Amino acid sequence: MSIKKIAATVAVTGMMLLSSNLGAIRPLGDPLRGIAQTALRDGDTVNGFIRANSPAFRFRNESRTGSPLQSALGDEYTFNARQGDTVNIAVDPEDGSNLSPVLVLIASDTGRQVAYDDINGSLRFRVPATGQYRLLVLGQNNSRGRYTITVSGLSGTTVAGGSTSPTNDPRRQILQNEYGLRVLDSCPPATSSLVVVSFSEAGQIYRYCANPTRLVRAGEYTYDAASGDLRPGAPVASGGGTVTNDRRRQLLENDYGLRVLDNCPPATGSLVVVSFEESNQIFRYCANPNRLVRAGEYTYDATNNELRPGAPVATGGSATRDRRQQLLETEFGLRVLNNCPPSTDSLVVVAYPEAGRTYRYCANPTRDYPAGEYVYNARINDLEDVSDAVTATPQERCRIEIGGICIVR
Repeated sequence: MSIKKIAATVAVTGMMLLSSNLGAIRPLGDPLRGIAQTALRDGDTVNGFIRANSPAFRFRNESRTGSPLQSALGDEYTFNARQGDTVNIAVDPEDGSNLSPVLVLIASDTGRQVAYDDINGSLRFRVPATGQYRLLVLGQNNSRGRYTITVSGLSGTTVAGGSTSPTNDPRRQILQNEYGLRVLDSCPPATSSLVVVSFSEAGQIYRYCANPTRLVRAGEYTYDAASGDLRPGAPVASGGGTVTNDRRRQLLENDYGLRVLDNCPPATGSLVVVSFEESNQIFRYCANPNRLVRAGEYTYDATNNELRPGAPVATGGSATRDRRQQLLETEFGLRVLNNCPPSTDSLVVVAYPEAGRTYRYCANPTRDYPAGEYVYNARINDLEDVSDAVTATPQERCRIEIGGICIVR
């Protein structure tokens, strides 16, 4: 959903006042200064950053008697919810961040604190009354860093959630004019009998619900902007998880302006290919190049938040401990390199799909395996040329041939 910054002249209510008797909480050092708030809507995933110049707040856990008054830097969010909504809020610090989040939820109408968490980085809250709620994300013990916040379970906002009205919402107009759908003002909690369409734009998911028709049956769809078609299924990222909560995909789209594909195709020579090394896994993403990021292989450096040219060999550790590398060397006679260089035109490049992820290896070519791109087929224990994998039924390579007759495949 689209996110808008709201200039607020009234600070968050419901906690300890700094220097007046109004019963409100305000930024430290400037109790009259307005706070920039971000409006959240159902399904939103938002990137945040608590830094040295973030607003400061005083707070306490009002659900615990004798809880001390504390201060912390943080960000403020607002959302509208209806009575009976079960709101789920999660804050995930990014890798390399030392952020230890505290979540404080306040009912704007009453100024009362209704939920608090300083352990799990998440809240699950049953809304007792329709209205606006304010959420503080604070850095506990002076911790700071980047994070991702996700929210779900809200039914009190419009579906698209932007500043646009139904009459000038281009996505809504597409669904009504081109597909004859009657779009609802909001998505209800249960959508199994409805048409649910997701629009993926600029790192956000815009979700619309409509009554089914004879041409568009109930179910989940994703709008393909390139072809103007509704594709069955919800958008899914190649690195695991949905688009709405995939922080790696959001980083590429928000920080580098890349349009990330839902899946990496077998041939990636004309694409930007980025590998994220995390917890002994490699998450690989493909995107269309742009003016700033040219086609090629990159590895994300989490320490410096940079894309480094070149791709990691795989995530198995050293060559002596990597069974995939050993397989390529012992079964196929390939000399695997420690790293894939930026340019791989003269090398054998092997994609090794496994458990929903792709591990990528580079090796020097041999007589049996000339330079090019290959995919390991575990079913037949062979390397398939990408052109064969894309255009035709995979052909088994003959390992030993005598007199034109294949003896061993």
